[in-house]
Amino acid sequence: MVFHPPRGAGLAVAFGGLVVLLLADAALLAVLRANPLALAGFLSLLLLVAGLVPISFLAYRAYGLLRSRYVLSRNAVVVEWGDRRIVLPMALLDEVRAGSEVEAPALRPRGLIWPGSVVGTNTIAGLGEVEFLSAAEKPGQVLLRHADHWLALSPANPTAFLEALLAFRAEGPSVEIEPESVVPVVQRWAVLHDRLALALIGAGGLSVLLLLGYLALVAGQLPPEIALHFDAAGAPDRYGPPTGLLILPVIAGVTWVVNTLLGLLLHRRAAERAAAYLLLAATLFVQALVWVATVGLLTAGNAPPVS
Repeated sequence: MVFHPPRGAGLAVAFGGLVVLLLADAALLAVLRANPLALAGFLSLLLLVAGLVPISFLAYRAYGLLRSRYVLSRNAVVVEWGDRRIVLPMALLDEVRAGSEVEAPALRPRGLIWPGSVVGTNTIAGLGEVEFLSAAEKPGQVLLRHADHWLALSPANPTAFLEALLAFRAEGPSVEIEPESVVPVVQRWAVLHDRLALALIGAGGLSVLLLLGYLALVAGQLPPEIALHFDAAGAPDRYGPPTGLLILPVIAGVTWVVNTLLGLLLHRRAAERAAAYLLLAATLFVQALVWVATVGLLTAGNAPPVS
């Protein structure tokens, strides 16, 4: 028997937020395109980068809601929420409660929630550790206890869910089911707990942003034509407008993206983790060279006068 949580409110908030953020990003892209080497463009880029966090969060929550259901049988309760999957054998189900029966004033996880998306974990007085895979708060929740933990679910019809669950428990299991707990792939990434790898990745990304910020600050002081290339002897041999300098942060940014992706792939295997660190560190070496080239071009002098 399959039950679904009430998805409407949660999806409406998530998709509404995504539309607003994407429209804001479109406006920021227009500003960035019109001012690629100015402070306004740089600030637009910072907001675009910062906007990736709420966009990813909303999309992840919407994905979880779209792939959410509770499956009941004589043998087990199966909970699916995005990539999260829990198989709780009926034999291990210790207690069942309606949310309205719980004395705690509120049943909600830590962190950000909104109507229709109540997901996360929290320690609730009188209960202990509770994992919320729910689209409703206390009145619409059903709590299941297994060992020392609780699951908070929100079937669209809690009464029918409880009746079916109690009926299946009364029948007893027909076969023995092994418990299962699958966490989302993202949460299993070892790199999220590796401070060195995160520091190297963060330093590389920050270096690119600082380079763009530096160019945006000095661009207004540059002449119409500046040196853009050196010959083998180290003398400027090509001149152009200051916007030509944007190729340098582009090189730095592409290097950071490629090396980060390759580093993440290598980091997944413990035997290749040292290679991942070397690759991520190499990004900083390339960034240093780009910074040297940038400063060298900015101090090389203006274009020679036309004879």
